[in-house]
Formats: sequence, C-alpha cells, structure tokens
Amino acid sequence: MEMDRYTKYTLWLIAVSFAIRFFGAAVTELGNDEVYYYLYALYPDWSHFDHPGMVGWIIQLFTLNLLFDSELALRMPSLVLGSAGIWIAYRTGTLLSGKRCGFFTAMLYAASIYASVICGLFIMPDTPQSFFWLLSMYFFLKAFKYSSGKAMIAAGFFTGLAFLSKYTSVFLWSGAGLYVLLCDRAWLKRKELYMAAAVTLFCSLPVAVWNIQNDFISLAFHSGRVTGTSLRPDYFGRELAGEFFYNNPIVFVITFLAVLSFFRKKVYSGKRETAFLVLTALPFILLFWIFALQRATLPHWTGPAYITLIPLAAMFIDGRTSPEKAVNPYAAASAILAAMLVPLAVLQINTGIMDFGGGDRKPLGKDDFTLDMYGWEQFAGQFENPGGDPIVSCRWFPAAHLDYYVARSSGVPLYCFGPLDEIHKYKWINQARGIPEEGSDAWYITTGRTFRDPRDLFSPGNGYSEYSYAQITPADTVEIYRRGKHVSDFYVYRMEGLEKGGLQPMQASAVKPRRPCLPL
Repeated sequence: MEMDRYTKYTLWLIAVSFAIRFFGAAVTELGNDEVYYYLYALYPDWSHFDHPGMVGWIIQLFTLNLLFDSELALRMPSLVLGSAGIWIAYRTGTLLSGKRCGFFTAMLYAASIYASVICGLFIMPDTPQSFFWLLSMYFFLKAFKYSSGKAMIAAGFFTGLAFLSKYTSVFLWSGAGLYVLLCDRAWLKRKELYMAAAVTLFCSLPVAVWNIQNDFISLAFHSGRVTGTSLRPDYFGRELAGEFFYNNPIVFVITFLAVLSFFRKKVYSGKRETAFLVLTALPFILLFWIFALQRATLPHWTGPAYITLIPLAAMFIDGRTSPEKAVNPYAAASAILAAMLVPLAVLQINTGIMDFGGGDRKPLGKDDFTLDMYGWEQFAGQFENPGGDPIVSCRWFPAAHLDYYVARSSGVPLYCFGPLDEIHKYKWINQARGIPEEGSDAWYITTGRTFRDPRDLFSPGNGYSEYSYAQITPADTVEIYRRGKHVSDFYVYRMEGLEKGGLQPMQASAVKPRRPCLPL
C-alpha cells in the first residue's frame, strides 16, 4: 500500500527537524537547567524538590543509567521524544480534520520554539511532559469523538505519566472535566471516566509518597513561586513577550486568530471535541497571566497550553487554504523561521558574534546569557586541584555546572551550601555525599556571570549557611576566551577550616554583599 503524500511530508519534516536538533545538541555545552536535571539521574528518587522524577528516569533509560553521559547522550531523550511528538501532532490533526490538517499540525508543532527547542533539544522536565501531554490530548480527543472507553483509560494513563513529569499536567484533567460538564455529560454515567481518573491517581503515587515524607516541601516551593502582594505590569509584559517568541511569533498569531474563530463558531462546526482543547488551554494560560501580574514567571510554563491549541490553529489555516495546495504558506514560514533559529543560536553561543556582554562592564560577561552554555570545559581544563579537596558552591546554578564539568572530571565531590530556596536538590545530595569533616579545606568557584563573593557567604557568623570557613582568600582568576576574545572570568577561592553547626541559613534575599564584585 502506497504511503500518502501528507504522511511522507510529515516523515520528511521529522527527519529534517531531528537533523537540525541533533546538530545543536552535539556542539553546545549543557545549559543551567540541563546540568541540574542530570543530577536527577545521578541521584534518582520518587520525586524531587523542584519537579517529579520523570526527567531523571528518561535520562537513565536513554543513557543506560549514565553509561553514556556526554551532552549528546543526555539530550538524546529530547531528540527522540521531540521527533515522536511531531508524529503525534500529525495524528492528532488527522483525527480532527484529515491528513492535510494533520500535516499542518505537525508543521506548526515543529515550528514552536517551545516544542522543538526547549522540549525537543534541551533535556528538561518539559521534554517528557510534552510527549505524554500530546498522547493524553490525542486519546482524550479520540475518546470524546468516538465515545471510546478504551481511549479514555489510555488518556488517564498518559496524563498520569505527564503529571510525573510536571505538576501543571493536572490541567489536562481540568480541561476534560470542564468538557464533560459543559459538552458531554453522558460520560458522567460511564465507568471508564472514573477508571481513567483512578489510573492517573495511581501514577501520581510516587509524587505523593515523596511529598508526604518531606513535609510537602515541593508543593510549598511551587506555591511560593506564583504568589505575590503587589501588581507588577512589567512582569506581565515580560510574560506576554516571552510567550510570543517562545511559541514562534507566526504560530502565536495563527493560534490567537484560531481561538477567536472558535468563539465565533467558524471552521469547527460539527467538531464538538475541539472544545476540549480550548477548555484545557485557556484556563491554564489565564491562570498564569494572573500569576504574572504579581510575580516573575517563566514563559515556558504555559508551553503545554499553547501546544494544546496547535491542532485548533492547524484546522484554522486548513480551512483557509485552497484544496489544491499541499502546504500553507504561513505554516511553512513558521517552520523555516524555527529551522533557522538553532544554527544561529549555535553560532552565537560558540562564537559570540553578537556582543551581549555590555562591553567592558565588570564583572566581565555578566550580561551575556549565551555564556551560560560556554566556557565550562575550557575552565575545567585549566583548574588544578592537587590536594583533591572538594568544591563548594552557593546556589544550584552554577553549582550543577561546576559539578558536571569540573568536579566530575577532577574526581572530587561538590557541595552546595546555603538556604533551601537557593540550593534545591543539593540539600539531599549533600547528605548523600557526606558532609566533609570539620577543619577540612575546599575550593570555591564562581563566574563573572553569577559572581558571589564567598566572604559574604561563608565567613563565620554571616548567617547564609550553617557551614562556614575560618579563612577565605582569593586564589586565582581564570580567563575564558571565545573566538580569541576575552569574554568572562572564573574566580577561584581557597577556603580553609570548615566549621559546622553555625547559624541556621536565612532567606537568600537577606544576605547583602559587602564588597565590590571582583575579588582580585
């Protein structure tokens, strides 16, 4: 049986997308979040301080329990699941409105920066969440369209796996619940609906057990991230701008028009199940917009909501594309824009062709965000630790970078000391590694990008950490070069005489710097 052209087009789209993302994954160092989630695989648990455990488990699975642990190996789950996500998007669009719509859905999904880069190249909790979210969405739509009990149970299972990736996956059930109440109450009499919910709850047991064991510290942390006391229009504007660019400007505009068209009851007549997409996505987006009015938020948090609306956007442009045309020009333009991003980003990260460093502003490199993914291997090759002393840091980033690139290659442990809101999972990692003996010495390393003077943190009586050092002195400054240009510095301090049992750590915001940035 000959394969139809839209299936062929989708497979070619997957191949090209995979090749571009593979290139990006192979030639760039890991980002702040990626090295941190590597620790989820190195120290697996039922759940973690920041997120459930799925991202660590899939890293373990794809790397054969870290037998392979290069940048490319750690990102392989993203490359594979990101490619699978394009196929699921195709199947979802096909389910709703035929194979051409499926191809348009795949194009818009591949064009989303959130879907293709954040989830499909970088290794993040969003990687497994987006994959299982798409599967859940597909089976919910199938259940509602064909009144399929088996599809409903499958949706409950994949929603459970999505929840084991990120807590925001609960919006899948809120959307399904609203759809049942508003559009198809016959499901209230069907046992499969309740079986699906029970399957999701069963899947979430690891998260529940870990939080019970740890006084619900993870849920308390996340609730604190989204509550505030005053209006901040600047945060809200930054959130909207981020959503506009993270989801691809062209895709964002198409999606906005598609939602308007939905409420005007155009294109989607006779396809009642599309209401599930809107009822899932809009409450999600609106709630985080409310959060953004008070607290700093991150644009990728609403990413799953926007990929939920992509099939709706595909139906919108499918209905406005001539029957004889196989490709919509706007979908094609959005895909081309996304395809250009990865090579340009790689060029910028590895060469610094555009100056984001603010000239000679000190500390050097502080304002260049591309340095988050550059210079770590260069520093690791120059750092000398003849005594084999451990490394100490003060925040989960750059601690995780130093852990992966420096401590690991030196064969020494890294400890991250400070308040919980700064060290995150390192609270548990410190205990697993065993706190060094009193009187022992260590190295403290910081960068121009994230500079903090250890004398402001770990001198006796400072109150930042329950651990302090009797003597702290600058030891070295290592210059980092990119394309022959001095772009940043690593600062190395010698810390001698560990003292335990000092003041309990205060909130990080209470620690005030006492010195200028540069130590030497």
